[in-house]
Amino acid sequence: MERLSKEGVGGGSMGGVGGGTYFYDWSQYSTNLFKAAFNGQAVGRHVGDEIWRGLEGAGDGGEEIKNIHIIGISVGAFAADAAVTRLRKYLDQRSPSSSSPPVRLQLTLLDPFTQRGVLGVNWGTRNFGKNADYAQQFLNTDDPVPSTNEPCDNCAVWDVTGTERRKGEEGDVFGHDWPLVHYTKYENVGMVEEGDRKGRGTVTFK
Repeated sequence: MERLSKEGVGGGSMGGVGGGTYFYDWSQYSTNLFKAAFNGQAVGRHVGDEIWRGLEGAGDGGEEIKNIHIIGISVGAFAADAAVTRLRKYLDQRSPSSSSPPVRLQLTLLDPFTQRGVLGVNWGTRNFGKNADYAQQFLNTDDPVPSTNEPCDNCAVWDVTGTERRKGEEGDVFGHDWPLVHYTKYENVGMVEEGDRKGRGTVTFK
């Protein structure tokens, strides 16, 4: 993870904010509507590779990691989901005799963009979250941003469109931005304990 935070991946910018938290800025690759999803998946695979190297280094004096929580915002959902998918592949290939602790993968998507390219309409609604131990989506449905207004089949979905808290915000919060604002201000941004999890495909209105 040290190399990831210093050098970035695939030309993007990686930074740490403390407490084992990292952010990856790949905005330079996310502006083209037809390529952004594919670029995001490529970025996610690279990030997954680097996280895995960090996990494998734990036996050599590195930090022991038991929980990994990856958050994707808008089209960043493609990067986040791809990172989780990459990590799931590596974890499934671990030897049963490995002394490494089990790792829980959590995916959080904030108003995810779900169309992949021209032909991949609803790709994300069908596939996001398949490889996470727990996946959750915070959804807003009244904004004009395309491909962001449907629940994802493999996520526990929280529809925050009509929440009273949104009405109480100072100034206008653009609908597509509201799930991010809501999540960071009012939700537990860490791992969700098993007893507090909702089922895949459930939709709960806040």
